[in-house]
Amino acid sequence: MRNLVLLIQLTLLIAMVVASNKVFSQTYINELMASNQLALFDDFFESDDWIEIYHEGGVLNLAGYYLSDRDDNLTKWQFPYTNAGITTITPGGYMIVWLDNDTEQGEDHASFKLSPDGEGVYLTAPDGSTIIDSIVFPMQQTDVSYGRECDACDSWIYFDNSTPDDENTLLISPTPLLYINEILILNESNLVDESMELSPWIEIFNPNSFQVNLSGYTISNSLAQTYTLSSNAPFDLTIEADGHLLLWMDGEPGEGGHHLDFIPSSEAVDITLKGPDGNVADTYSYQVGELNVSWGRSTDGSPSSGWFTTPTPRVTNSLFIIEPAYLVINELQPSNLLDTVDNAGAHEDWFEIVNLGTTTVDLGGYYLTDRLNNPTKWQVPLDVPDSTTIAPGEYILFFADEDGSQGWNHTNFKFNNDGEALVLRSIDGFSIADSVHFGALPLDHSWGRDIDGSGPWREFISTETTPEYCNVCVTSVNDLSHQPFSIFPNPLKPGVPVFSSHNAIIYNSTGARVVGVFGNEFNTIDLPSGIYYIVADMNTNIEMSSQILIVL
Repeated sequence: MRNLVLLIQLTLLIAMVVASNKVFSQTYINELMASNQLALFDDFFESDDWIEIYHEGGVLNLAGYYLSDRDDNLTKWQFPYTNAGITTITPGGYMIVWLDNDTEQGEDHASFKLSPDGEGVYLTAPDGSTIIDSIVFPMQQTDVSYGRECDACDSWIYFDNSTPDDENTLLISPTPLLYINEILILNESNLVDESMELSPWIEIFNPNSFQVNLSGYTISNSLAQTYTLSSNAPFDLTIEADGHLLLWMDGEPGEGGHHLDFIPSSEAVDITLKGPDGNVADTYSYQVGELNVSWGRSTDGSPSSGWFTTPTPRVTNSLFIIEPAYLVINELQPSNLLDTVDNAGAHEDWFEIVNLGTTTVDLGGYYLTDRLNNPTKWQVPLDVPDSTTIAPGEYILFFADEDGSQGWNHTNFKFNNDGEALVLRSIDGFSIADSVHFGALPLDHSWGRDIDGSGPWREFISTETTPEYCNVCVTSVNDLSHQPFSIFPNPLKPGVPVFSSHNAIIYNSTGARVVGVFGNEFNTIDLPSGIYYIVADMNTNIEMSSQILIVL
């Protein structure tokens, strides 16, 4: 009996030790960066996506384990057996894995990249089915990591100061020099937000040579109104070096991190911006003037201020308007699996631009962005005019793959598979040449104009995509008579003719008739800035018979 009791006790002790060792030896995906430009470089001096794996227990060789960004393909990439010195984690240690789709660079370079728009990462056991750890992460900001609040903790947060190959610790950066640069209180028709709403806005200017994440900063005024910016939206709140950020003072923080639960009081004429460390970045006194007239610093960061009858949101206050050429975004593909390949043989997101004008245009210096709050996110290189020059009627193809090392036409952003916006601006970073909002598309389908340049957008199946070629080739403007109702350009700049596919009537926001336009031709109209509704002639039997027209 005594031996039986001892045996039971020994069995329980062994079970407890095994259970304790199992808990202690857990392995975690601990931190990741899905958009890396300056934060960390690999042995080849390349800044690629990365994840950090943390192991609590003894020595662990990950050879034979798997990493993937797809829960339906857990064995997408396997840690090689060829170099235990790289694939082994020391007790309580870390391992950085580069997710760069470049396995030739070593055993710690995986065969896929991460999407900064958010996706999943899965660490799987050698059996190919047992998931050791995983994380489905939200949208990411360049050079800001996303990780467990502490090593092996359950909660995940953004790290403005990433901690690769080290303990996860939240470090608060000192508040740098920033300027409240421009403010518009009475916004009746100047600028709409992503929900097409008109609200007061404030612009912050970053004069530094590094980006600044405003997460955790506080906006306040002398009437004790105050709001602390979200810590969960660095993608909405990061100001590029020497850049500008627009914040909407609309009381609707649910619309994004750059929307404040703060509506300026009519009795206050001051704004203060304070950093998470409690230090004041800037205090600014302003005036409230006429509708759609902003108050701002004479030049960016200047001590003197004045009125701007043409407000300059998101760009320099010293803006010199340079009208764009007649360039149009014509087709795009946000999910390329087997369609077009780039110069490196990879299937990347792409879009094309067509020159509808009568003169040759150099695209060098133009800006492209997929984020409305960052209009100058990527600039077409200025030093390759032989490649960036586009003749009338010609097309240029760009790859949205966040990999500028592969060539001049590779942008620093990728498309969101669920849909987003793409905007083309002139070299002033402000004037819009063209823009498009698109939704989710099936693999290898594209979204393009029908007909090219002026027609409405529609989906093209995988066998119909036409990169660097006309989508629906026509030889005469008369071919437009059978197309659905469309207008172009939209938004419309003052003095620029508007093309309407059919006879239509334009109404203002109060429903009053303003002017009529003729179909199948360009119409010269003079409209103040604002939002209008253009409605096709009631006798025209077509779909999509009304649209919103924005006049800048």
